[in-house]
Amino acid sequence: MRSFLTTLILLLCVPAFGWGPKGHRVVADIARDHLAAQTRRAIVDLLGRDDLAEISIWADGIKRERPETNAWHFVDIPWNAEGFSQQRDCYHPTGRSFSSLADHHNCVVERISMFSNVLADKRASRPDRIEALKFLVHFVADVHQPLHAVAEARGGNDVAIVQFGRTECGSRPCDLHGDWDIGLIEHAHQSEREYVTQLEQLISREGLDKQPQGTPEQWANESFHIAHNVWLEDGAAVDEAYYRRNIPVVDEQLARAGIRLADLLNDALGK
Repeated sequence: MRSFLTTLILLLCVPAFGWGPKGHRVVADIARDHLAAQTRRAIVDLLGRDDLAEISIWADGIKRERPETNAWHFVDIPWNAEGFSQQRDCYHPTGRSFSSLADHHNCVVERISMFSNVLADKRASRPDRIEALKFLVHFVADVHQPLHAVAEARGGNDVAIVQFGRTECGSRPCDLHGDWDIGLIEHAHQSEREYVTQLEQLISREGLDKQPQGTPEQWANESFHIAHNVWLEDGAAVDEAYYRRNIPVVDEQLARAGIRLADLLNDALGK
């Protein structure tokens, strides 16, 4: 019951958080399926369990108490840029977060790399490694949400849409970012386990787990270019045609995120 209420609160109150709870859990479930035995044992040593889905939305839940983490969930690549630039895209000083004035790693690309290093460092404290694992499970999923890699209209948050005939999504107006976080996944009408099964079939069919998995910077650039292809103008409609055209993109991004998360965790913990 507590888990259901937490999910409901997130859905109603958080304007954008890089896939909804189901998307994050699906990514974590796929990653868990592809962990090496030694990696799984290391995760159990840290968490007391190996259920990554249970920690997959932790990073969203702490945003209010730790506002310095807000910008770690995305990277604002300018619309007309060729791709990611660390110097340009990871420094966002703001008076709302004092720590941002000195933080030159204030984006999801940098934070994935930084937390990977912490997780792999056996000299790091246990609490720091546990926190690093929680952030990584969430952030690897986030960087594969296309609108988390583009600065335009705050990643689509400011693009109002009509979502399957509705202008209101829960307690707020429907927007393009929220549609990619939640709307398209929910419109698939599949349970978490059904979705994972479907995506595992996609992984096997396309050999996604046999391909080079790349780097966080490459993942961000992939998402950035996808964002251009799925973008809508203010007032446009997300209808069945848009859904059919783009749900394969959602599926592949979730599947790749799960495989890449497993690869990252195996590299940090499986040696």
